[in-house]
Amino acid sequence: MSLLSTGPIENNVSASTGVRPTQQVTVKVDNRSSVSSSTVVVEGYFLDGTRTLYVSETLNLSPNQVITRTYYADLNAFEFLFTTSASVNDEIWISAWGKDATGNLVTAHRLVSAELLGAVTGVTGATGATGVAGATGANGATGVTGVNGVTGATGVTGATGVTGVAGVTGATGASGETGATGATGVTGATGSAEPASVNLMYVTNNGGDNISVIDGNTNAVVATIAVGAGPFGVEVNSVTNRIYVANEDSGNVSVIDGSTNTVIATVTVGTTPNGVRVNPNTNRIYVTNSGSNNVSVIDGGSNEVIASVAVGAGPFGAWVNPITNRIYVANTGSNNVSVISGISNAVIATVAVGAVPVGVTVNTRTNRIYVTNSNSSNVSVISGLSNTIIATVPAGIVPSGIGLNPNTNLIYSANQGSNNVSVINGSTNTVAATIPVGISPLGVAVNPLTNGAYVANAGSNTISVIDGNRNTVTSSITVGTTPLGVGINP
Repeated sequence: MSLLSTGPIENNVSASTGVRPTQQVTVKVDNRSSVSSSTVVVEGYFLDGTRTLYVSETLNLSPNQVITRTYYADLNAFEFLFTTSASVNDEIWISAWGKDATGNLVTAHRLVSAELLGAVTGVTGATGATGVAGATGANGATGVTGVNGVTGATGVTGATGVTGVAGVTGATGASGETGATGATGVTGATGSAEPASVNLMYVTNNGGDNISVIDGNTNAVVATIAVGAGPFGVEVNSVTNRIYVANEDSGNVSVIDGSTNTVIATVTVGTTPNGVRVNPNTNRIYVTNSGSNNVSVIDGGSNEVIASVAVGAGPFGAWVNPITNRIYVANTGSNNVSVISGISNAVIATVAVGAVPVGVTVNTRTNRIYVTNSNSSNVSVISGLSNTIIATVPAGIVPSGIGLNPNTNLIYSANQGSNNVSVINGSTNTVAATIPVGISPLGVAVNPLTNGAYVANAGSNTISVIDGNRNTVTSSITVGTTPLGVGINP
């Protein structure tokens, strides 16, 4: 078995272009044996303070077969590992090439077999020729230089060790009082203010055709913004400070500037748009159109629809994993979830779930997807690696909206039929608490910086504020008519 690695590769945003040089990595695996089959395991890791596996694929190669794969790589740093099934002397050759958004090669991010860490280890056997350098043992004659041992007399200079008294200069350590300047470290405390918390909530009032803006510090409505007809889903891009609202009755998306609380664009999409999600890394917005059974892809830079992806029947809720660039869409009419590649804008997998799936959320740290099945009153847990169901968790009656705190690995399912929220422990896939809220709770969102969950109660025109530490409702905020969706700028 042989283990090869690209090593950690930096891919920071370019100051001149504003994008990362490498958007995707193309891996080419070549089995040069004419008689033997081989297996290569490809693993990709996202490196961001922690090492997160986001690619795991096993390639089975027949004799003389070449396999090419393209993986998402719009990340600040990443690494790919390749494990071959045979010995170091097998005939597997591998290359990894960085490519930009248009598919052009990024030469700085290209590695061929001889350069892959570990591959060099195998070839190092040839370095045995360096044994010839053993002839350099003749340099042992340099031992004559040992005569310089006379210089050992210079050891008298060791008396200079008295200079060790200069150790008294160590008293200069008193300058360590300059360490008191370390008190400036208190200024470092100012650094603890990072990241800055915006702590604003945006609530869609379906019956009032507007948005309520809530200050999370005071729980007060600080603005009301008129949008299209029948606003439903809402999502925030914290990077651009843009808020996107899906207006199901007018078939469009309102784009709001979070600095001015004004609508700066209206984008026509499909029929009956409900859900909307953002990938902040790519500045792409994904809108589920339940009436036309597709997903509109909007470019956040131009506010134009750049693609339309056909999915299952009645797409409703959606969520984006920005690390893997995968979009998960709950199809209420076909009881499954469509998995869309953000690179190709094509469905790459379909996962059967429970009856009438409505809400979706993703834990990017564990690469697990949670789907509320409103007619089977449970939550499906999907592995993002295998696209298979790994658990089913009972919830309340008619679970609808769902939110997640990645810091605590707690999932919040708003149960519309039982007027409560199920709190699911993502480590055990069990319900840790059930919290009564308002009438007909639908939308739910979580602020990971404050550990607060916000639930839109469509029947009581309120937002229930849940303290994630105590699993209790600490406040109820009156908003507009029939609140359905909640978006957070943390």
